[in-house]
Amino acid sequence: MNLGDKVLVPRTGGGTSEGEIIDIYEGYAQVKFISGETFRGEPNLPENQQRTAYKKVSLTKLKAIPE
Repeated sequence: MNLGDKVLVPRTGGGTSEGEIIDIYEGYAQVKFISGETFRGEPNLPENQQRTAYKKVSLTKLKAIPE
């Protein structure tokens, strides 16, 4: 995986979201994604559902989205 790759980001609540790799280091990636209806496993306020969220994820847990 490389910087800028589109990936499925595992969510705390068990689902996934489409995101993008913005940094890679020591077997992990920093990814950004739209927070959506939940954030950190809890319901998200409607006014926050389109905000960008960031998460550190093991590279082994990311799945590439074919372009």
